[in-house]
Amino acid sequence: MTLHRRTFLGLSAAAAAAAATGFKLGPAGAQDASPVADPMTAYGPVQGNEAYTLAFMQVFPSLAFWQILKESVEARAVENGVTVDVIALPDDSGVADQVSQMEDAVTKGYDGIIMGTVDAAGIVQGVEAANAAGIPVIAVDTAPAGGELVSLIQTDNVAAATQQGEYVSELIGGAGKVLNLQGDMANQTAQARNEGLHAALDTYPDIQVIDQSAHWNQDEGFTITENILTSDPDIVAIAGANDPPILGALQALVAAGRDDVALVGFDAIPDVVQAIIDGSVDGTIAQYPKVMGAVGVDLMVRHLNGEDVPALVDSGALLVTAENAADFQAGNA
Repeated sequence: MTLHRRTFLGLSAAAAAAAATGFKLGPAGAQDASPVADPMTAYGPVQGNEAYTLAFMQVFPSLAFWQILKESVEARAVENGVTVDVIALPDDSGVADQVSQMEDAVTKGYDGIIMGTVDAAGIVQGVEAANAAGIPVIAVDTAPAGGELVSLIQTDNVAAATQQGEYVSELIGGAGKVLNLQGDMANQTAQARNEGLHAALDTYPDIQVIDQSAHWNQDEGFTITENILTSDPDIVAIAGANDPPILGALQALVAAGRDDVALVGFDAIPDVVQAIIDGSVDGTIAQYPKVMGAVGVDLMVRHLNGEDVPALVDSGALLVTAENAADFQAGNA
């Protein structure tokens, strides 16, 4: 693959998630406008006033991003002296199953629920069940479309995906066909990343964006790319709403003998960071799932202790390219 000029960009704008969805932020403290210098220690570790038992609703457990986030939740729970039960939603399950999991967690009477969201609109029933029972809910990575949250910890996905799109446009000189491997568009995060990518690419009259949802899935990324190489062989770039579909796209490109298509992902999972170092992927937007997990536990403990907590925390993002991939990899080993 031809490698292009790269830039190094850090992102810190906070997400306007409450305005973009229907969820309500509870009577917490002021919104954090940007990540602090060391977000892993900004709010904790902090000891609970009691031996709290929390539920962590994990989605997409086969994805590296959610595995890292889960491990961070578990590790911080140990540091904070609280118990956390991980309730994983199988990859082939839908939102009705997650609602059932939420309702079961409410019945069991957890002190607090930290949740990932598989479907922004569909999970509202579960959030509202927790609200009605007086169980506080904190969301990580993705906001539900309704119900009340104590806090939301996530990347500013619109701003980060806009930077992703600007980098793609730079790589291709502002012209050509770009395949947009969207996430699951029922998901608030997927919607925000799609919005951000289009905000950048739609400003270029000579760029044509082809939208297809890969549903966060590597195999779908492979199949879509394989088909696009037949229907639109003049494709010049592929952007992914997350990294696994980019790995699938890379497999399809290698099989087709193509090394002239720019690839830019989102999440900075280890395999993609290594692919950037190796020269087969051009870039990815790094998120910080470790921060999301640790801060989620810290804020829940502080809330249960009776403290005010920020309603919204931007966990940060960074464009990872060949210029900084090795440093990023070393710092996140």
